[in-house]
Amino acid sequence: MIKVSVVIPTYNEELAIKENVQRILATLDEIEDTSELVLVNDGSVDNTLKIVQEMAENDQRIRIVSYGKNRGRGFAMKIGFKQARGEFVITTESDLNWGSEIIKQFVEELKKGDADIVIASPHIKGGGMVNVPFHRWLLSYLGNRVFALVLPGRRTMSTGMTRSYRKEVLDALDLESESKVLHVEILYKALDLGYRVKEVPATLTWKKPEPGEVVRKSHFKVRSIVSHLLMSLDVRPFLFFGIIGIILIALGIIAGFYLLFVSLGGTSVAGRPLLFFSILAIIGGMQMLIFGFLASQNRNIKRQIIRTQKLVKEFEKSDNEV
Repeated sequence: MIKVSVVIPTYNEELAIKENVQRILATLDEIEDTSELVLVNDGSVDNTLKIVQEMAENDQRIRIVSYGKNRGRGFAMKIGFKQARGEFVITTESDLNWGSEIIKQFVEELKKGDADIVIASPHIKGGGMVNVPFHRWLLSYLGNRVFALVLPGRRTMSTGMTRSYRKEVLDALDLESESKVLHVEILYKALDLGYRVKEVPATLTWKKPEPGEVVRKSHFKVRSIVSHLLMSLDVRPFLFFGIIGIILIALGIIAGFYLLFVSLGGTSVAGRPLLFFSILAIIGGMQMLIFGFLASQNRNIKRQIIRTQKLVKEFEKSDNEV
C-alpha cells in the first residue's frame, strides 16, 4: 500500500521539470515509506509532458495525468487528488520554491497524529521569504490576514498550496473550485467537519535571475484577489455586512444628533440633505444587518450540507467494502 503521494501540477515547466522531479524522487528515497509522485500536466504546450514521460519509463513511482487544455491549478489539483493512492497526500509547486525537504517535514508532522492538514507558512517564527518582491509579500500577508479573521483558529497561511493532507480529509470533501481559491475552500470545509489543521514554519525562496535571464513575474492577478475576497465573504458573511451595517447606523445616528442639536438652537433642519442622509444611513445599516443575518443562516445551512455529504460518502464507502 502506498503511504505517501506527492501531487504536483505542472504547466510549461520544460526548463526545470527534470531537475525538480529528480530532487523530489531523491527526497522520497530518504523516506522509508512507500511513495508515488503524481504529476498532473495541465495542458502544457512545451516539452514538459515528453520529459516526464521519459522519466516515468525509468521510475515506477512516477504517475502522469495529462489533458490538452490548460484548466488552472485548482482543476489540476482535484485531478491529482483523485489519482493519489497514498495515506498522506502532499502538494507543492513544481518549481520547488519551498524546497524538496518540506516533503519529509510534512510526513513527520502527519505521523505525529495531532493534525489532519499541515500547512507550510512563511509568516510564523522560523519561516520567511527570500528574493520575493515586497508587493508580493504584502499581498500574501494582507490576504492571509483577511482569512485569519473569517476562519476559526489562529492561522497565518490560508491561501498557499504547499500542504499535506490525510487522504480521508480529501475524500470527505465535495470540492467545487477550479482556481487557486480551492486552497481556501479545502480549508474552510475541512474545519467545518472538525478536522485538525496545523502550520509549520517554511521558507519560500524565489530563485535569483541569472544575468540576461527573464525576471520572474508574479501571477497574483486582480481576478485572484477578487475571488479570494468573495470566498472570505462566503465563509463569514456577517463580519462583512455587519461591519458595514454598524458603520452606516453609527453615521446616521451621529448625523441625527447633530441635526437635533442644530434644531434645538432654533434653526430649521427640514429639507437639509444631511437629514435625508441620516435617515437613509440608518435604514441602509439595518438592511445590511438583516442581510448579514440571513447570509449567516445560509452559511450554517451550507455547513450542514457539507457534513451530510461527508456522512453520505462514508456510508457509500462502507457499503462498497461490504
